[in-house]
Amino acid sequence: MSVKLNKKDNKFKANIIGGFCVAIVGIIGALWLLIDREAISGAEFVALSLGFSVIGLIIAFAAEIQEFSIAGNGVKLKELRSEAEKTIEELEQAKIEIFRFLVQKSTGTDGGYYQKSNSIKRTNYFIQLFENMEKFNCLEKVDSEIKEALNVIMVDEYNQLKLVHNNAINKSYIFSKNDAPQNLYVMTNDQVIKSYGAKNSISEYKEAKKALFNDFERYAELYAIKVKLDNLENKHA
Repeated sequence: MSVKLNKKDNKFKANIIGGFCVAIVGIIGALWLLIDREAISGAEFVALSLGFSVIGLIIAFAAEIQEFSIAGNGVKLKELRSEAEKTIEELEQAKIEIFRFLVQKSTGTDGGYYQKSNSIKRTNYFIQLFENMEKFNCLEKVDSEIKEALNVIMVDEYNQLKLVHNNAINKSYIFSKNDAPQNLYVMTNDQVIKSYGAKNSISEYKEAKKALFNDFERYAELYAIKVKLDNLENKHA
């Protein structure tokens, strides 16, 4: 028996172009919502981009596999599979570049001048972004950008705890085990909490303590990311 794919080559090409356009328009739209409108988070941007990419793949290849006979032309099917694999590789690379762009953007703060609220927002955004990169297995491909951004944000969060360790640092600082969160916890006492409250205009002791330990928690999450990246680097050393 001879096997034929029922769709013609020109329709196949049209489907490829249509699927590609859907994916590109979707990613551009998501990028516009993220940067220009600030209507979505980095994680939502990644989810939208991947969603449109998958839809594009479905549009591009679904029609080609609707009907075929049993004793088919294996070459045709291999070509179709090769096209699909190539497109998936391109989407994978696009995903990496999207994450790379988001990591580089994550070190900025809104407003043009320092505000602690901006610093907190930046740290939380970076932590969420890292979790998504870990979920999508992108850490090794973007590790240098992650480390650079992490150092910038970590230095800022460490300096938020200056009343505890009394050691202001800059971006050239190299973190070590001595900077582990548990080593800072043991240096905290009532006087540190009161001084923290006075510096941040928090009169209530309990509220000052809560705010200080929120700073500890953010720093601890960043330090945990540093440990993960160090372990990943040692694993491939």
